[in-house]
Amino acid sequence: MKKLLLLGNNCHVDELIKHAKERGVYTIVTDNLSLEQSPVKAMADEAWNLSVLDIDTIEERCKQEKIDAILCGASEVCIKANKELCERLNLPFYANQKAWDITNDKLAFKEICQECGIPVPYEYDLDIELRADDLAKIKYPAVVKPADGCSSIGLHICNNEAELTEGYLDAYEKSTIKRVIVEEFVPGEQVGLIYGVIDGVPYMNAAGDDCACKYDAHRRVFGACPTKHKKMFEKILEKPIVELFEKLEIKAGVAGIQVITDGEKVAVLEMNYRLPGGKFPGEKFLCDVMLDNALGENTNPKTVPQQGQLFSYAIWLKPGEIAEIRGLDVLRARPQEFNIQQFRQVGDIVQENTGMKQVLGYIMFFTDVEHHEEYIDFINKTVQVISVTGKDLVCHYRFEKGYAV
Repeated sequence: MKKLLLLGNNCHVDELIKHAKERGVYTIVTDNLSLEQSPVKAMADEAWNLSVLDIDTIEERCKQEKIDAILCGASEVCIKANKELCERLNLPFYANQKAWDITNDKLAFKEICQECGIPVPYEYDLDIELRADDLAKIKYPAVVKPADGCSSIGLHICNNEAELTEGYLDAYEKSTIKRVIVEEFVPGEQVGLIYGVIDGVPYMNAAGDDCACKYDAHRRVFGACPTKHKKMFEKILEKPIVELFEKLEIKAGVAGIQVITDGEKVAVLEMNYRLPGGKFPGEKFLCDVMLDNALGENTNPKTVPQQGQLFSYAIWLKPGEIAEIRGLDVLRARPQEFNIQQFRQVGDIVQENTGMKQVLGYIMFFTDVEHHEEYIDFINKTVQVISVTGKDLVCHYRFEKGYAV
């Protein structure tokens, strides 16, 4: 029996365990969290209480237990640990070094997109010196972000020079490689394109639209899948994206490409070479792609066309320490209507300006366009996250003319 080690309690680990067990694989989860904080431990055949950052200890344990494969979900921290452990133990890892380096460097990714004829936002020339002549060339609004950032940490949409200067310094501080991108702000709706790659061939598995907060454009709140921009994608991006995968020499794994469009103008923002940050129909295909590569198997996974419209609501939180979470049990009692992907737990401290770390989780529901607002209203009335001071930390949103308000 093959043994699969899964790192951490992050998105998709539950599905990876489920589908691995269907193959007869022995599953193990490791992290330094309790069973309450890491419920996937109870799903697995075995659990280790080792932090995913304790690479040396995990490596030795893997040798002792004769682990055959290592995987994780969407966590950036766990993916880095996954890659290092696979290299140390000579186990399969889905990402080649070229694609790994380029997709983790937003500047390098923009360059290879341009080589493929993929439209990207215009970039301004600005460095940490913040020279007056360079600042004078910038048109507002403008976007500032770390070249190596993730989860929207250090990302700022700036409307004037003062905001840009402050945002640049924050992005520079949050960048490990001390490189910052300043580019034009492209208005519109964000579209996520998700691919599974088998033997070098990319297969689109899902394409969905994101709806941003009206007053904080980098905060994505509502989502809908499938996208309403299918014709735009087929006309402008389909062939260049296939070329992009070829240039990156991607042979396996899962990748998500973020696009912004106003219906006419299109720009590709970035690419995540990993499982996506949220759940959606067709997740089995992506898990099978990852499992096949890690286990050295070929189950010939197939994409399945989505039936109906799926909506999602990201529950953003205000800063504070979580004392109680109310209402999720009500939604979980209606599994035919709601699916919940929870990130934060009681006892967690939510900090301001930490990007996706401020999200309690995603609540997903199937309905049609005419009725999705009824579901949003029900969620708003049901879900509360109470702080130690007794305040509700949830930012309750409604949908209004293409924005979350």
